[in-house]
Amino acid sequence: MFLACLPLYITLFVVGLTLFHYFEAMIRKWKKPTLYGSGAFKHFLETRSKLVKEKYCPPLICLNPGMQFFVRTKYEKAPPVKIIKEKLSLSDGGVVAFDRITIDKGCQTYEDYVVLISPGLRESTHSIKSLAMAYSLLLKGFPNIFILNQRGSCSIPTMSKKLSLAFGQYNDTKEGIANLESRFPEKKILLIGACLGAMFVIDYLSTEEANRPSIAGAVLHSCNWELKTDALNVKSGINYELFMKGLLKDTINRISRSSTEDERKIKEEWFNEKGIDMEWVRQSKSIWDLEGRFLAPLVDLSSPEEYYRNVSPIYKCHNVNKPVVVINSRDDFMAPFENFNLPEFTKNPHLTLWSTAAGGHVSFVDKLFPVTSYLDRAVPECAQLLRDFLEEEGSTD
Repeated sequence: MFLACLPLYITLFVVGLTLFHYFEAMIRKWKKPTLYGSGAFKHFLETRSKLVKEKYCPPLICLNPGMQFFVRTKYEKAPPVKIIKEKLSLSDGGVVAFDRITIDKGCQTYEDYVVLISPGLRESTHSIKSLAMAYSLLLKGFPNIFILNQRGSCSIPTMSKKLSLAFGQYNDTKEGIANLESRFPEKKILLIGACLGAMFVIDYLSTEEANRPSIAGAVLHSCNWELKTDALNVKSGINYELFMKGLLKDTINRISRSSTEDERKIKEEWFNEKGIDMEWVRQSKSIWDLEGRFLAPLVDLSSPEEYYRNVSPIYKCHNVNKPVVVINSRDDFMAPFENFNLPEFTKNPHLTLWSTAAGGHVSFVDKLFPVTSYLDRAVPECAQLLRDFLEEEGSTD
């Protein structure tokens, strides 16, 4: 009798174990966000934000951060926006795509602001995640939205001896902001950054030049805080297979690819000057290998460790003097929560960390039909509240 019912018992056991796993994960991950910081903007968010008071409850299928990334990447649909293609000529002879995003019937609530979006490593104007972010900001009332793309993306050749990846010694954000200041001299500039783009923003905000009155502040998400530990975390294992393997391949392809003969010659001459063996670079098995063989020598550094020290936000954030909120999940496999040195957010009153229990990396799936992201609610709300905070702060001066 027992043997006859054994398949049933096994099925019930597996079902029960699965339900227990999901129930336990729901308890751990369906939670309200936690804010870290000590400044006035952090307290303003605590009292004014609606989302801070709400639980972020990802769908059951997206309780795993890997599934978060897979579902959003594969199934999110492009929003109904218009792309006005523009190019920005840089002072070193390079050119990047600097596109404006609009919609047919957008509101003009925050006409006095210009928003500059700095996308992640695999993103551009043509990626759904960037367009979804722009669309959510347009719906919130920010009509002036621009996306500053990385060098070599959007089919625009890299026509100078610089790549966005090697930003330790320069940053195109500065020139994008200068362009917007000349076009909109009376408006404030709000910076939005994702992943690598968030690091560009922190890098810029840590400079003296960012203290000008035209810079309002920044809303960032999925930001890597200390790159050495982050790189080691995805050097192997499931995180490498799910995410880093494809990212590594895409990055090497972007470095190697040339869309024109002139671009090929510039890259070949430049890489030879730096003593870079591209065949060895193509054999990189991890991001650690790539940064040691390519990025570090490209900016005249001796090792991946020195490169990480040069670009990691944790070593620069103490110089930030504008209000910044960083939205990161505690299960982000690309930017582990333990790498956030939380005292940095209490030492610098301008920094606020918005931490959710779930969300993965650049994902934060909110709903499935259709697929939407929590970021497309949280980032516009933070942008609106940052603007309100500066207005109220200015009125009391």
